[in-house]
Amino acid sequence: MLLRWCFGILAVVGLSGCIGSGFADRSDVQRDVIRSATLYDGDVVVRAPQGYCIDRRSMRDRAAQGFVVLASCESLSGVRGQKVEPVIMTLTVLPGRAGVRRPSATDIAASMPDMRVIERVESDDLSLVHFASGGNQALLGKDPKHWRGAMAVNGHLIGLALYGRQGSKMAGQDGQGLLRALAQNTKSASPVRPLVVDAAPEQTSVSPPASLRGLLGGLFPDSS
Repeated sequence: MLLRWCFGILAVVGLSGCIGSGFADRSDVQRDVIRSATLYDGDVVVRAPQGYCIDRRSMRDRAAQGFVVLASCESLSGVRGQKVEPVIMTLTVLPGRAGVRRPSATDIAASMPDMRVIERVESDDLSLVHFASGGNQALLGKDPKHWRGAMAVNGHLIGLALYGRQGSKMAGQDGQGLLRALAQNTKSASPVRPLVVDAAPEQTSVSPPASLRGLLGGLFPDSS
């Protein structure tokens, strides 16, 4: 997986250099470090929390899936700035559906039976699960503990994940706050739009187990 290979050499070359097709000079790297990104024709506007940025070259904006990687602005750009705890965050967006229902924290936990759950958290807009294992499998060198979440914006399901370094507070409770900030920033930055979809039978539920597993596999592509 691309993310596993990238993190394996992060300490040497930096995330931006490995996500692209080659190793860019500093001016190119800085140009590819952005604070916000639009996906699905602006239906979803991803806005990074304070001190964190998006690597433009990580972006995928395709019909089947949108995707971005976020990390500290310092680590992505190589330029000194606001000091924040190093983390890797991912955000995945699926195509919009009429009447979409976001997966619950229980749904997320059940879809990953090999990962032990520390905590499930539900709010009006966001489902979060704190896992005790699996973080170091998704990204080499990370703490096994990590966070995953799901939300819906303009009919699009969004999956979020956060990985902290070994022993980091971000792998613990502090990670919940940062992932909430990413979710809130993204929801606030995204416009409120009526969902336009192709004429087809409305899909209002993803309750069948096979459908749910497939859906969550799309929301969390780094879980395999």
